[in-house]
Amino acid sequence: MKKTFIALCCFSLLQGCNLDLNSDDSNQAYVFDYNFESGNQGWTAGFSDYPSDYEDLSIYELSSGVTMLPATTSKHGFHIAGHNRSDDLFMFIKTRVTGLQASSRYSANIKVSFLSAAGDQCFGIGGSPGSSVYVKFGFGETEPKQADYYLSLDKGNQASSGANANIIGDVAIAGKSCESENFVAKTLTTTSTTELKLSTNADGSIWLFIGTDSAYEGYTKLYYDQITITLAPTL
Repeated sequence: MKKTFIALCCFSLLQGCNLDLNSDDSNQAYVFDYNFESGNQGWTAGFSDYPSDYEDLSIYELSSGVTMLPATTSKHGFHIAGHNRSDDLFMFIKTRVTGLQASSRYSANIKVSFLSAAGDQCFGIGGSPGSSVYVKFGFGETEPKQADYYLSLDKGNQASSGANANIIGDVAIAGKSCESENFVAKTLTTTSTTELKLSTNADGSIWLFIGTDSAYEGYTKLYYDQITITLAPTL
């Protein structure tokens, strides 16, 4: 067996490949692919940085789930949406990865493709509906979820990264008209400066999430189409 190899977990029509993720080769890297054609594939949605006990939460227009992508009749994605009434709404999807080496250091990189209706030079309340909606990739030894008002992990605030999350871009579509409501695809990829450095739990698990931290005080809706996550061991 080679000392370094890629374990491909194919989350597509087959729901995943039968691979031994508990190999004793501590140098192995893992690549996880998700396209939501067979359901949520272990991903769930969450919201934070808003008053969850507000008397009328309908004004936030929160929604999420696997659905048909816009302008298609057969392709699916994970949609998430909300109206940023709190001027700080964080909308995210999360999954728990298992079968990694226990209590070990990894670097985590992501390539995420999503559909957005926001142009790149548009004005809005509080900020731009595109460039003021920051995309963050994060991790946690515990499940990321709302704790009182904020997220239970340090994701940073709007244009700032945090101890558990890095900004990897925004939802603005270059050259898109501000008046058009059509959804257009965009792909973001981590770099050597935005990849995550993390340690797995004693059972070889880790939580990962991707989400948007908004300074735009309007309505945002996204469709996550394809997510590829690579976890590589580090010293």
